[in-house]
Amino acid sequence: MIPVTEYRNDTVAVFGLGRSGRAAVSALVAGGADVLVDDDSDDRRAGAATLGGRPARLADGAVADARILVLSPGVPLDHPVPAAARAAGVAVVGETDLFARAVRPDGRPFQGARIVGITGTNGKSTATALVGHLLAEAGKRVQIGGNFGTAALVLDPLDANGVYVLEMSSFQLELTSRLTFDVAGLLNVSPDHLDRHGDMRSYVAAKKRIFRGKAGACAAVIACDDRHTAAVFECLAANAARRTIAVSGARRVDGGVGVDGGRLIDDLGGAPRAVADLDRCAGLIGDHNRQNAALAYAICRTLGIDSGALARGLSSFRGLPHRLEPVGEIAGVRYVNDSKATNVAATARALACYRPVHWIAGGRAKDLDIGPLAPVLDRVRHAYLIGEAAGALADRLAPRTAATVCETLERAVALAARRAAAERGDGAVVLLSPACASYDQFRDFEARGERFKALVAALAEAAA
Repeated sequence: MIPVTEYRNDTVAVFGLGRSGRAAVSALVAGGADVLVDDDSDDRRAGAATLGGRPARLADGAVADARILVLSPGVPLDHPVPAAARAAGVAVVGETDLFARAVRPDGRPFQGARIVGITGTNGKSTATALVGHLLAEAGKRVQIGGNFGTAALVLDPLDANGVYVLEMSSFQLELTSRLTFDVAGLLNVSPDHLDRHGDMRSYVAAKKRIFRGKAGACAAVIACDDRHTAAVFECLAANAARRTIAVSGARRVDGGVGVDGGRLIDDLGGAPRAVADLDRCAGLIGDHNRQNAALAYAICRTLGIDSGALARGLSSFRGLPHRLEPVGEIAGVRYVNDSKATNVAATARALACYRPVHWIAGGRAKDLDIGPLAPVLDRVRHAYLIGEAAGALADRLAPRTAATVCETLERAVALAARRAAAERGDGAVVLLSPACASYDQFRDFEARGERFKALVAALAEAAA
């Protein structure tokens, strides 16, 4: 854990006692702060004492006694608690901002451990894990967290030879005013979380905050494969003081990092050269992972890592759980867990990797515009639909794809397994790639993915 000492003997309020909120309370208490804690859940509020905080009703005026309010990123910005804080003139920040205050109290980049930030609509967890893997394989001491896995304040302290690699969501970036990155990466932007941000312009603006800070201090690595990220690149590159590097998962990039026929091409200096064959990298299946590889490689090269070490790291990377995760093969049918695909764009990328596909989708819809799926629906043999969005998805898919409303994951897996097994010899894949959030039926996408894996394991046991 990284203690936050800036608020020693001050009163700080924390609202939202999920993963990041609990980390904030513990780090503030360790740093000597008096911490008022609150949550919409009575059970979580009552458990605050175990963290060392004092339960309080922040919306009823208690927040005015605090120097700052630390807000969980999942709490809407128009919630009564942050509204009360703003009305009282209390600054509202996130847990990652406390991290910045702890590891860089002077606010200057390149002091102490380096900090890498990665954002984007899809792929940011894989890219974050890949950067961490590449740096570790090159001999760096690395800590990985943020939106990915571990709250930033729970990470181990690092010295000047270490690197923090943080996945940053748009929600976290909205709550960040102090945190600046030595190298920041932007993968892609497609519609997501518009219920929070309102429109694409605001969503893109939130993502762009990853590049905040003095232009000469933060290197920007941007995958220019969609119009939103290309526009961000053009805007930042216009400032000659900022080092701005373009990458692409679909083409060569002059002066950057790109892909040509499956080969990763480094054109960061000198003559362009192929540095890795991505088709031979088992943990980077699919065109979308070419973008992840290009971005991760460019970030690590910016940090001074040798291209040979990075090529070896790309080959040894094994991917993430719940993201195109091979689960097993039964009677010639492969099973793949892509539960992390919680929006349509992520599912489109997954479907592009396989043919023919028995596709399990559904849950709580974020956006039911299935337009991005149009180029890959010919790969789908049949769709098996679950959760709240099942009926609406069936209606939208009806003109193009045969679909069955199964309601539950258990029914979907059983039916998909029977139909796929009946089509012997065609290399069928049963793919869980929901294009929806999980909260209607599961705690989170991890729980959904684990249930899928358990169901496949039961099928394998029965087959044996």
